[in-house]
Formats: sequence, structure tokens, C-alpha cells
Amino acid sequence: MLLICDSGSTKADWSLKDGNTFSDFQTAGLNPVHMNEETILKIISSEEKISTNSSAVEEVYFFGAGCGSTEGQTRMVAVLKKIFSQAKISVDNDLMAAAIGTAGKENGIIAILGTGSNCCYYDGATIYMKNFGLGYILGDEASGAWFGKKFLREFLYGRLPEQLAGLFNNDFSIDREQVIDLVYRKPNANLYLSSFMPFIIKHKSDPFLKEFLRFGIVQFFETNINAFPESKKTTIHFVGSVAAILESEIRETGKSKNLRIGKILKRPMDGLKDFYTNY
Repeated sequence: MLLICDSGSTKADWSLKDGNTFSDFQTAGLNPVHMNEETILKIISSEEKISTNSSAVEEVYFFGAGCGSTEGQTRMVAVLKKIFSQAKISVDNDLMAAAIGTAGKENGIIAILGTGSNCCYYDGATIYMKNFGLGYILGDEASGAWFGKKFLREFLYGRLPEQLAGLFNNDFSIDREQVIDLVYRKPNANLYLSSFMPFIIKHKSDPFLKEFLRFGIVQFFETNINAFPESKKTTIHFVGSVAAILESEIRETGKSKNLRIGKILKRPMDGLKDFYTNY
């Protein structure tokens, strides 16, 4: 048996390969930077498909947030070894999952737009980073958390169009003190900020939000994509919930900049299954 996991901050997509058949399931997101070993073990072990097949799994390919550093990878390998003691275990970051899931063994620029955002150049085997991955406070342009933060700030400053502000108030009924508490004093502020993305998307035909979203995508291209000279001559692939929702805005921006946009996937798992079926 072969087990693949692609984990973000919110949820983890898993696929268990038995012969030629894949079985897909989800758990809560796993991050060795923000979670302790006990929590990760509990989440993984509580999934029945894992607990009943752990001794039969021969290979584990885990891709996840928080696994871009040697420390994060080492911690995740140690946790997985406690569950899959007989398996070969490979741990890499979520960008590698996006790279393999979209480009396979071809080169390209790989971008993630989900709760957070990131970007790299992939030569078909190795990913090459720039100075991105700064998180939702300093970076994460065009991510759910970035859009949520910018939108919430406009609302609290009283700069939203009156009708849009009214709709937002009706749906959320939040006030300044509540926001300050949830953003500065409670954990997982990035998830809280990204929780406003469904409202933004629901009303994205509003002229204010249409320009708001376009500006965010342009910011991502100018800050992230343009940092790679290779972007002018290779295909740019996108992965993530925000990327999938804003596909038309991404393709329009790419076209305006004479860039070649390739696959835009909500999640890379289908591509990962294809790759590990044939590799």
C-alpha cells in the first residue's frame, strides 16, 4: 500500500493506494510548526482508514504546510514513523505537492493561493524559492487571509461602500473589540481572517470587490511571479481554493502580462495520484 497526504492549514487530503485503487479521505490540517506531536498523532490515528491499514502501508508521501524546513520535516517524519513503522517515509512542503500535482516532471512556476500563498520555480525535480513565505502578517499576497485582512481593515476604517458594509454587517455583526481580540489574542488568526473570503467571493460582482480582487491578484504577480525570470518563458500553474475560485481573474492578469497560465487546480491530489501511479 502507498499513502499520499497533502496538508494545508485547514484540512489534509489523503489518498490510500491499494493495488490500482485509490481511497480518498480528509482529516484536519497538520502542521509540525504549530502543532505538538500528540495533537498530530491523535488526528492521524483517529482516521479509521489509517488505523486499520497502518501496518500494511509500505510508502508514505507527506506534503504539508510547516514542512519546508529541515526541522519541520524531521518532526513530521518522527511522528509518521510512530504510526507507519515499516514504511518508507518522504516529507516535503506543500509547494512540492503543487509542483508534482500540476507539472509532474516538467518545469514551471508553481503558485499556491489558499489560506496562505507562496510561489517557486520547479525544474521538474527540485523547487527553487525566493524570499516569500512570510506568512499572513508580512506576506501571503492574494491569499484568503490577505484578502480577509485587507477587507476587514476597510470595513473597520469605514471605507467600504455603504451597501456592501450593510450586507457585511448583517452577515457577521462584528465590532472593533471583537476583531482585535480574535486577531491579536486568539490562536489561528490567519484562519479567522480567511473566513471572510466566502462573503467576498459571494459579492465579487460588486464594483468595489471586483477591483479589490483584481488588485490582489496583480499584487501576487508583481511580488511573487515577477521575481522569477523563468516566468517569461515557462508555464505558470496555480493550486489552492482561492486560485480555483479566482481562475478568471488569474488568467486575465496573466494574459495582460503576456504570461502563459497552465493548470489551475483547487487541490493537487488528483495530479499526485496520477504521478504516483506511473512513477
